[in-house]
Amino acid sequence: MPSLKMEAIAEGGFSYAEIPYELIERNGLPTYEKKEGESRLLRVSGLTYPLQDVVSDKLYALLEACKKYQGNYLVLETMNCKPGILEEIVEECAMMLVDYGIPIFIENGCQGDDISGYIHSVYSDVSGLKRIADYCNRLCERPMVGICYNIGYGNLLAKNIRSQLHQCREYLCMIHANDNGGMKNDRQMPYTFTKGRGELVTDWYHIIGQLIRMDFQGWMIFDTIGLFGRCPEKLQTQFIRLLRGLVTEWESQYTFAERVLNQPDKKLILFGAGKMLGEYMRVFGEQYPPYFAVDNGSARWNTEILGVPVKNPQEILAVPEEERNVVICCMYYDAIGTQLREMGITYNEFQDRYFV
Repeated sequence: MPSLKMEAIAEGGFSYAEIPYELIERNGLPTYEKKEGESRLLRVSGLTYPLQDVVSDKLYALLEACKKYQGNYLVLETMNCKPGILEEIVEECAMMLVDYGIPIFIENGCQGDDISGYIHSVYSDVSGLKRIADYCNRLCERPMVGICYNIGYGNLLAKNIRSQLHQCREYLCMIHANDNGGMKNDRQMPYTFTKGRGELVTDWYHIIGQLIRMDFQGWMIFDTIGLFGRCPEKLQTQFIRLLRGLVTEWESQYTFAERVLNQPDKKLILFGAGKMLGEYMRVFGEQYPPYFAVDNGSARWNTEILGVPVKNPQEILAVPEEERNVVICCMYYDAIGTQLREMGITYNEFQDRYFV
């Protein structure tokens, strides 16, 4: 967006920026140059444009610009958009889309604004988006149209976002990640809004968990125009770094099973024999069964829970260090982490809120 500096994006740790086409249209796309001695490189991931304003000539200009800036896709925004526009354009321009080979992602949207409120439109539910994508792809005789799901827009309509993502998993090519309080299109950073005693308005943990279960491999774009429309320029890089921290956290959960559990040459030991052990067994127990579990509650020692032997935490030391894979499986991560460090034991954590 105009107020967000591309230098801040790069300095904050990202390699791609999604560009609204109107910046290019106004010759307003800022140049970006690396500072001397820096290895960072900022690329254009793709372009965005309102579907409401697209005609055949405009589509040609969009595809040309995407090609020029080496973008990977074109997102068509559908807020307050009339039905049938994309279908009519593809009927006329199917061959052009195929020739360019640049995929189009149609975004979920709705009708309304922050003052009058928001109501459903033909683009609000993924079932409608799937029908549009199917029709357009048949015209192109190959997959050229997919779905971009905007988390914030789904939240405005109180959608079950996990269910929406699951329903469109075969079409889902992109996530636009932003947060709001369920009333206004704030487009803020994820985890920003809470209700009651700290409960998240947007269930980010289970949304990311759903993407993990689907093995989603598409684009994840932070669409946080509201944040950077208000953020002082001097703080932009710091907020970008916060977003980059979210990437690190989500990637750690995305790779959890392969990175932590898939170690066949080691014995998996879970610290915790309570409710979370049952949750672990339901999600990962069949593929990655634990060698044994340990617990600080002595009443559980020398018993079996869900077929898993439970022992004294000191039994971890009986397994040679190079053979053990210790994972905390209990909500008291800090206390147990301190206990394990004092025992000289390295560990990982099973964060069940992503997977349950």
